Amino acid sequence: MNSSGTVVASSCGGGKAGPTSSWRGRGTRLGLAFGLGLALASVAAPARADDPPPVAESAAAEARQQYGMGTQAFAQKRYSEAALHFEAAASFKASAIALYTAALAWDLASRPERAADAYARSLEVPGLDPKQTTIAKDRVSALEKTLGTVAVTAPEGWKVQLDTLTEVQTPARLHGSPGVHTLTVRIPGKPIERRDVTLDAGKVTTLELEEPPPAPVAEPEPASTAPEPPPAPPARLREPFWTTLRVVGVGVAGVGVAALGAGVILGTSANGAKDAYDAGPTRAAFDHASSLQTWTNVTLITGAVLVAGGVALVVLPLGNERSEGQVKVGAAPGSIVVGGTF
Repeated sequence: MNSSGTVVASSCGGGKAGPTSSWRGRGTRLGLAFGLGLALASVAAPARADDPPPVAESAAAEARQQYGMGTQAFAQKRYSEAALHFEAAASFKASAIALYTAALAWDLASRPERAADAYARSLEVPGLDPKQTTIAKDRVSALEKTLGTVAVTAPEGWKVQLDTLTEVQTPARLHGSPGVHTLTVRIPGKPIERRDVTLDAGKVTTLELEEPPPAPVAEPEPASTAPEPPPAPPARLREPFWTTLRVVGVGVAGVGVAALGAGVILGTSANGAKDAYDAGPTRAAFDHASSLQTWTNVTLITGAVLVAGGVALVVLPLGNERSEGQVKVGAAPGSIVVGGTF
């Protein structure tokens, strides 16, 4: 390239023939060299008044350096190296010309998938003249007939990369040979994601990436509480002590005590009658003493039975057991018998 920014034709005229898929049937690299000349001339053209303001000087300087290194590599027919420098220049400063020249270099390096990517990217950035735009569109159309294409859309700031090719911002149009490829997705602030993409020759696969749904927030588990104790059995009403049976028992026992007292009195009288009979035995005195003795025994036994029965009624019937227990009081010769079942 001379000082006026034009390309010397001999700089790209040599070398082996380009790929058979060269656009519009060209079998040599003259068309690509002419396209590169147009690109270099566009870079060397003075900036217009309505051009956007320049980026930071350090980035602009790095972009110029990378582009210059790419130009030198291209002149020495190191096309892959040149393409990488041109893409690096575009990463420092968005430039349709840098991407267009990278596409020309990839085309000459027989890397159709990378050439198609670069041509497509150059069409997304303003800066190509009408002829360069036509060439880029024609090459993308021609290359996509033999390559598979995936058109990726995603939220702003996301980047994607097909296999080990150049990582680009979304939306992006990526190309590869027919088959299964790995699409790497870089989401700001999140781990890198990878997914398989199947490409078919001559077909465009549309892939829309979306924000993953937020992870569900686990609700805090309620604090474990001790199991409630089983309900206490209903309290049994305490039966009053002076029940009807106990009152009856006291009465019966009282009658029995009175009978015992009467028996003692009768016994005293019987002893007196016996003494009188011994002093003067008569039939009347004997009958009187015997009668008193009999009534004394009956009275004492009856009193004892009544006292025992009354005590049993007071002591034995406890709670509900009174309905199940039975008490029996009886007399035997010379004794009192108290029995029962519970």
